Amino acid sequence: MSLMIRATARTVAVALALALGACASNDEKEDTDPVPLVDIKPTVELKEVWSHNIGDIDAKLYAMLEPHIADGKLVAANSDGDVIAFDRSTGKRQWKTDLDIQISGGVGVGLGIAVVADYRGRVIALNLDNGEEVWNHQVSGEVVAAPAVGSGRVVVQTVDGKLIGLDASTGEERWNHSTVLPLLTLRGNAAPIISGGVVFAGLDNGKVIALDATDGIGRWDQRVAIPQGSAELDRVVDIDGSPVVRGELVFAASYQGRVAALSRDDGRGLWARDASTNHSVAVGAGNVYLSDASGSVYAYNVGNGQIVWSNNELLRRQLSAPAYFGDTVIVGDLDGYLHVLDPATGHFIGRKRIDSDPIRIPLLVDGDLLFAVSDDGELVALRLQRRQ
Repeated sequence: MSLMIRATARTVAVALALALGACASNDEKEDTDPVPLVDIKPTVELKEVWSHNIGDIDAKLYAMLEPHIADGKLVAANSDGDVIAFDRSTGKRQWKTDLDIQISGGVGVGLGIAVVADYRGRVIALNLDNGEEVWNHQVSGEVVAAPAVGSGRVVVQTVDGKLIGLDASTGEERWNHSTVLPLLTLRGNAAPIISGGVVFAGLDNGKVIALDATDGIGRWDQRVAIPQGSAELDRVVDIDGSPVVRGELVFAASYQGRVAALSRDDGRGLWARDASTNHSVAVGAGNVYLSDASGSVYAYNVGNGQIVWSNNELLRRQLSAPAYFGDTVIVGDLDGYLHVLDPATGHFIGRKRIDSDPIRIPLLVDGDLLFAVSDDGELVALRLQRRQ
């Protein structure tokens, strides 16, 4: 996680603050080390179904290249420009397309296409059946989040504060929504989502907005986080995790802000609790799950936001967003482990290491399979089994 600096006058101050943080004493350094893993007695296992190495994913520039599934195909991408489609169930490769770009945003799938984007703002749509290019379009800024595909549109969010709706068939721009950005933001953007003809997006200013997918007309916007403090670093309240829509509710969480439940229809806030994360939340078994910036995992009651449990045994392990899978909660960490938690208690009930590199990219749940990708490009499909 790093900061994007939108005013060069602040560069020296930010650099100084980071340098001071690096000059900690040995005693202080002990408190910044990842917590060692405790021994557990697993009651479930994550069994590997198939795996492939798809190539490196650029962690230094915070590329979040999430695979996605449509029409039985899982489509993944690496930072070197390769887009690869696999059979979702067997892992058999269906096609591979080498693009002459450094992919930074992707993969969005749907409507017969797979969409990726690069650091220069070039958006490319490929035919989902064979990987051939369908169209490409240049947008105004860098794209570091997956495009959303649906309702006849491809929607991308750029780092210069725009949401852009493109025609899914031709790539032509149909609408453009701009937001005034804060002085400082985290490196990254929330991937927009399209649900029921509406685009939901989390913004760097701590707001969630809902737009009509067809024409980009605003339906509502709601502030999740309110900047606090006098220092610019203290006022960073980005929403870098995609909003999650479940039924009539939208859930979102911000850095140095709150986790909140909003009405899907009008954005009205139903509840909010203090929290700090740069990830999406997960929802299941009557709870909302969040991995915070310190490495704690929380469960909040979906109806009133009250904390059901917290797990502090993964502090400073740089957790991924949580996933709700097979009546369990799963998070990845900096050492390539997947940790399985009981959704009722937060206790560990399983663990599996898929790589030695970090798992930052959001985990993907599709039916009976969980898909995880490490920074080294290890893509693994897993199935949950109960121990006898």
